[in-house]
Amino acid sequence: MNERLVAGRYRLDQRLDSGGMGDVWGAHDIGLDRPVALKFLALDRNRQPQHGGRTTVQMVNRFRREAQATARVNSRHVVTVHDQGEENDQYYLVMEKIEGSPLSTYMGAGNTLTLEQTVRWGTQICEGLADAHEAEVIHRDVKPDNIMITERGDVKLVDFGLALLLDATVTHGTGLTWLYASPERINNEPGDERSDLYSFGCVLYEMLTGRPPFGDRETSTIAIANMHVHALPSPPQNVRPGVPAELNDLALHLLQKDPARRPPDASTVSHLIQQVRHAVPPSDGAVVLADTPHVNPDYVEQIRELERSIRTMRFTHGFTASEVIGARMKLAELTGESGDRRGAVSLYEHLGRDCQRAFGPYDTRTLDALEAMAQWIAADHY
Repeated sequence: MNERLVAGRYRLDQRLDSGGMGDVWGAHDIGLDRPVALKFLALDRNRQPQHGGRTTVQMVNRFRREAQATARVNSRHVVTVHDQGEENDQYYLVMEKIEGSPLSTYMGAGNTLTLEQTVRWGTQICEGLADAHEAEVIHRDVKPDNIMITERGDVKLVDFGLALLLDATVTHGTGLTWLYASPERINNEPGDERSDLYSFGCVLYEMLTGRPPFGDRETSTIAIANMHVHALPSPPQNVRPGVPAELNDLALHLLQKDPARRPPDASTVSHLIQQVRHAVPPSDGAVVLADTPHVNPDYVEQIRELERSIRTMRFTHGFTASEVIGARMKLAELTGESGDRRGAVSLYEHLGRDCQRAFGPYDTRTLDALEAMAQWIAADHY
């Protein structure tokens, strides 16, 4: 497949990903001389036997409508769709190529984000959803795997509308990602903007606590679906101490069973997330530790630039290079100084574990990270 051109202009390079929605290939648009990504929809994996395994007119028309709708979205936090087409009964989208990793690689399995990352990425997710909803486009599959974090540390939302496309080709529910599905979607309703907000609430909950609100990847589908429809989530503050009250309450608001009781729109949610971003007046040049977790905007650009430097240095120097370890120490300290003491503890803890695996438990680098972690644990009001 990678030895030929698609549509006479897209030269396939290598397969980047494969999943239920389809296969993603890195490619080069020889017409405009630019890198792109081609997503081949997995309709051939999900065709209904009653249609003889053929792509139905309904499926094709739905695919085209979704592609056209996504192309209408103009947002810096939504992947740009350049083209769509069909070749040899394979339907594909041509999109901008995103250099980065999905949000799922940053969190989960008990790992949480720093507060600055949660505020930054949570705000950008909602900005992307708000732009899409304004264009009357519903995502329907908001989950960490569909939230890409670019090399610059910003959000790009991908796979808009494809869950509904798969819902039309398979038996009920196969297109859903159950850990993040809204009650109405589980009940086989199409959902709307507030269904996206519920799914984002599941993502926000995991950003804050390290796990989704209901179940995990080992929990049965039926059990997860039943919890989304009937169970109440534990407050994030009860799962992970130190979650700001504003974000604790917002996550629970987003996870209301009745869509009418959720926030009215994604823009409102974006503003609510930023309530934890506020400056703390300096006191004689000393670091001020506020009573409640927050993000001091004076530190945001420093943190973002340091994150970018760490990603670059890991690629060029290796994971255990002294430059990388020193930068991670500095990032953890800046995170604590910005008002996120819990984030500083988490970053130092992860660094300590990495150093222990690489150098041993009594290496100076391991001990320095663990000592710094202990100092932030002992900080006032932690």
